[in-house]
Amino acid sequence: MKLLLTAVSSALLLSACIQDEAPPAPVASPVAAQSAPTAALPDAGKVTSEQTTASGMGATAAAAVDEAIKMAVKQVNGVAVDMSSEQFKSTLALAVGKDAAQLQATAFSEYVAQQSGGVVSSFKVIKLDAPAAQGGMYTAQIEAKIAKFNAPAAESKKLKIVVGEIRFDTESFKVAGVALPSHKVAEDLRQRILDALTNTGRFSVLDRELGADIEQEMDMIASGQAPSAERSKMSQAISADLIWTGKINAFSYQDAQGNWALSQRVINVATRQVQLSNILEGELKQKQSAEQATQSLESQMVGRVVSAILVRTFPITVASRDGNNVVLSQGGQSVREGGRYLLVSMGQEIKDPQTGQSLGRTEYDCCEVVVDKVGPSMAQGHLENIRMPLEQIQPGGLQLRDLNPKVAAVSASASSAAAPKKTTVAKKTQKDIFAGDSEKW
Repeated sequence: MKLLLTAVSSALLLSACIQDEAPPAPVASPVAAQSAPTAALPDAGKVTSEQTTASGMGATAAAAVDEAIKMAVKQVNGVAVDMSSEQFKSTLALAVGKDAAQLQATAFSEYVAQQSGGVVSSFKVIKLDAPAAQGGMYTAQIEAKIAKFNAPAAESKKLKIVVGEIRFDTESFKVAGVALPSHKVAEDLRQRILDALTNTGRFSVLDRELGADIEQEMDMIASGQAPSAERSKMSQAISADLIWTGKINAFSYQDAQGNWALSQRVINVATRQVQLSNILEGELKQKQSAEQATQSLESQMVGRVVSAILVRTFPITVASRDGNNVVLSQGGQSVREGGRYLLVSMGQEIKDPQTGQSLGRTEYDCCEVVVDKVGPSMAQGHLENIRMPLEQIQPGGLQLRDLNPKVAAVSASASSAAAPKKTTVAKKTQKDIFAGDSEKW
């Protein structure tokens, strides 16, 4: 008996020990350990629904309710929806043949949500009044959720620009003995400018070449092949703020010598004012094949065009200064490493005495900045050829302007040649120029 009790006690003790032990840690799945977070989908806009209240009037109760539904759609989507189009006439004429009792029933609310195909996702008649006198109008007030297309949030805050066609006067350009069709060079250049402007992240670049393909998609929605809620995408085309256009004046390369020239303009669509108009030029001094030379010349043109547009539309300023070392407020494709630019000091705003319209602010040539390092959002550089005392200018008061490469080359050569006497000459020049003129700056 004692032996039996001892065995039972041992078994109970062993069981308790097993329960006190921590359970083994679960083995991690190799697949789960290697999985990475899923990248977010690109924002192309989406169809959502918005709650609204609307009123309508009509000769019958049904007509008043239908008018209220149409007003609700207009309130949510504005003039973006063509209410006179056949698809909306057939989709939203839902109350025809219904009396007042039927219009206020729950069944009719469900019928509207079903028959509208998603245009109206929920519906309720709040109030329906008969005319006070014979021949008067019924009035209806409804509450509904209406489908609405929301454009991409980030894109709506950017400047919208269209890259227009690039013109030319000759049928072909000679590059290393090869006659390149002018239209091919212009098409390639336009596409590269479009790509470069898109990649700056500062513009919504609008395409005007795929109009037929886009219209085909819109026709599919209008025909009823797509859900009715998709109709809120119709008439959502965005108009441009700016239009860029250019003309190739020169494009050639022969015997390791090449050059190009391009006239460009940027026009404000709303005011039709010319925001930017100048001629860009460049050279290529390197032995290359016809294909390489073409790519090099086009790359120079694209870089200068995008830089000029950015400088004009998003002025680059000196964010901070330490002696002659400066930090510029933009980087990326706004400026190029090793590039030389003009810095101007911004003066007071001038208005036309007759019209009162702003003519812009006065500008004074300050100095030149050579870009030493370009980062994603800022650039570092140093100042040369200083023409005014910097101590009296706030860093944000200096804006960057493009500088003709030929002028930049001459300026850089002059600076190098005068390097041994730079300190002495600068002090004397500043003293002569700014004596008694400090208030001007």
